[in-house]
This record gives sequence, structure tokens and C-alpha cells, in this order.
Amino acid sequence: MENNYHKAYVEVLEVLKYIPKEDLEKVPKDIIQILENKKDMEYKYELNKNISFENQILMNETKAILANFFRDYWATPEQRNAIIEKERKEEWEEEQNKIKIDYDAVFKRNTKSVPPKKETQIVVVEEKKWYEKFVDWIKNIFKRNG
Repeated sequence: MENNYHKAYVEVLEVLKYIPKEDLEKVPKDIIQILENKKDMEYKYELNKNISFENQILMNETKAILANFFRDYWATPEQRNAIIEKERKEEWEEEQNKIKIDYDAVFKRNTKSVPPKKETQIVVVEEKKWYEKFVDWIKNIFKRNG
């Protein structure tokens, strides 16, 4: 896993070559230096300029790093707050899923005496995830520079 991050640093540095200078300057120089120092020197990666950014093959670790860059350095305050709130919500839901308790088993209830539950359907309203918004933002950059 750690080795994947060293390769991801190579990919991140390659993507950063195509970020507008004013956005790149928002990333602290020491962060860029850490990526340079910790990258896998044997791993080679180049963006394919013939395909759109969303179709580029990037490691999950690369996407995560770029998403964090977007959240921390490029997002507007509103976007940043929305991303942080969404991350907190996802973290909370993940914790809740870990805590699920089978109360029937705990209290040894007789499930035959419990009346059947009516089934209801939940309608899921799909909203773009924050990292999908980030990919759209990167696509817009490539469209402006292309």
C-alpha cells in the first residue's frame, strides 16, 4: 500500500503540470517538495493528451490526493464547507454501521410474536459526490487550456 502512494505522487506531480499557475501557487511549496522527494523514481506516468481528464487512468490514491488538494487549496469556502460536512456525514454513517446491534438477539425476543413490518421503499436522490465535482473542475481547466 505504501508503495502505491509513492507511485501516486508521480501521477499527482504529472497532473499538477497542467494546473493553471495561479492555482498551483496555492499549494504550499513544501507539499510539492515532499511529493518530489517521496515519489517512486522508477515509476513513469504521462497524461494522455488525446483523452479527457475523467478518462485518464489514475490510481485511487492519486484521486484521493488530488481531491484533498482541491478541498484544501482550490475550493471556494462554500465548496470546502460542503466537502467537509459531507466527509463528516460519511464518517458518522460509517461509524453507525459499525455499531449496529441486533437487539432481538440481545434481548432474546421471540420474533414470531412481532407483527410483520410493512415494507416501504426509499427513493434515493443522487447528488454528485465532492470528488466528482472535483473531476468536473479539472475537466474545465483542460477545456480552457485546450
